[in-house]
Amino acid sequence: MRKVTIVFMMALLTAFGTAQAQYEQGNLDVNLGFGLGSTIGAGKTQLPPLSVSVDYGYSDQISIGGYLGYTSSKDEFPFLNYSWKFSYLIIGIRGAYHLELVEKLDTYAGVMLGYNIASAKFEGSLSGIPEPKVGGIAYSGFAGARYHFNEKLGVFGELGYGISFLNLGLTVKL
Repeated sequence: MRKVTIVFMMALLTAFGTAQAQYEQGNLDVNLGFGLGSTIGAGKTQLPPLSVSVDYGYSDQISIGGYLGYTSSKDEFPFLNYSWKFSYLIIGIRGAYHLELVEKLDTYAGVMLGYNIASAKFEGSLSGIPEPKVGGIAYSGFAGARYHFNEKLGVFGELGYGISFLNLGLTVKL
């Protein structure tokens, strides 16, 4: 899956030649992404990390915005006949510094501060299992890049510690 995604992104990047990269005050970018390598939970991922982020150009170099990410996982212990189901919803605010390191590519780095609304559910025949403490303050550092094919549509990628280590997806400029 990872190789297919990388090949797809590279094909898109080379297929379109009219890119726009310079970040500007007043830009409003909406990123719709899926994650590779969940940073939260253990066990088998039931729903891959999904995220939506919004970046508003406060200036030509600084953006502020919001972040929403979700994933779920399940730890199964079949030999003991029980399992744990976990879900994670991260809501946060973020800020980024944009610096054009590569021509026609909006490169940026930033931080996010938010809250992880998490839940854990025990499934099994054992009794007296205490509910674990989950959730709390969420924070992230990230570095990313956006490539716009035209005025409105592009792709993005971010490395960081939000809902996943690597986030890839589409970006729409409003």
